Amino acid sequence: MSEREPKISVIVPVYKVEAYLRKCLDSIVNQTYRNLQIILVDDGSPDDCGKICDEYATEDNRVEVVHQENGGLSAARNAGLALVTGDYIGFVDSDDWIEPDMYEYLLENALKYQADIAVCGRVERYVDKEVVRGFSEIEVLAREPALKYLLQNDLLQNYAWDKLYKRELFQDICFPSGKTFEDVAVMHKLFIKAERVVCLPEAKYNYLLRFNSILDNISLSNRINYYLASKERYDEMAADWPQFADLLSAQCALSAISLWGVYYANPVGERQFFKEQMNEIADFCRVHYRKALQYMNLGITGRAVLRLTPYAKWWSFRLAGLFSRLYKLKHGRRL
Repeated sequence: MSEREPKISVIVPVYKVEAYLRKCLDSIVNQTYRNLQIILVDDGSPDDCGKICDEYATEDNRVEVVHQENGGLSAARNAGLALVTGDYIGFVDSDDWIEPDMYEYLLENALKYQADIAVCGRVERYVDKEVVRGFSEIEVLAREPALKYLLQNDLLQNYAWDKLYKRELFQDICFPSGKTFEDVAVMHKLFIKAERVVCLPEAKYNYLLRFNSILDNISLSNRINYYLASKERYDEMAADWPQFADLLSAQCALSAISLWGVYYANPVGERQFFKEQMNEIADFCRVHYRKALQYMNLGITGRAVLRLTPYAKWWSFRLAGLFSRLYKLKHGRRL
């Protein structure tokens, strides 16, 4: 391997995924692009994940393992970032897997188009179906149109793992420890630093949607983290990027839909604990929910629940919960 070939550091946070881990790691160590640093962060996993990670490190000298006390996905990713020696950085979630040429595909196009970030398509794998998402053709984007796509959160979404980043983008940037929806809190900062982003059509990342994933967690604390990450992004960007102010506020209002839908699925104590915060979110939605109706691609159920978010009232939560249950019956997942 030539010293001039760029090295890619791949960070894999590992926690309670014993049944999926070998498939994930096999897909990484068998990449067609060989100049990899593979950083496995065992985040205090109580199963045999740590042993499996050590096994791969023994068999492949590109693999490095960190064992640490459980601190969550952000802490695990940050631990990986501290060890990076590559020119580029990628992330893989440990219950997912990647196509054999994913990093060759991303790097080749990042270099070809002189892009700071390269994005590939993804396959979302549900229990009963597969959905391919991504761009229909190669698009090379300057900073502003790339940010617009990111904030629309449709073709280009706020996931860390379907992208390849120049290492320098992460200077002074880390993931917020102790919170979920950490990608929403970080991705815009990386895109603001990037002068050029290339979006590629081929789906190279396989995203497994499990019932016990973070997205399926219906606790108010988890769903409020989504709103808080969106609101923090709004506060950070609205003044400097006024052309995106409506889109940013629309995403904040959009994040409230899932909150209203699961409110009464939570214990009384948790509902009481977050009562004041729910009122604050309703106040924000009262001003901005129409922007979400205008900018977001929502179905009938999503639009119906969105119209309830300006009201932090029992009847509003009950109706939203009913809509959410009907949606799950039809689609197999919550709003």
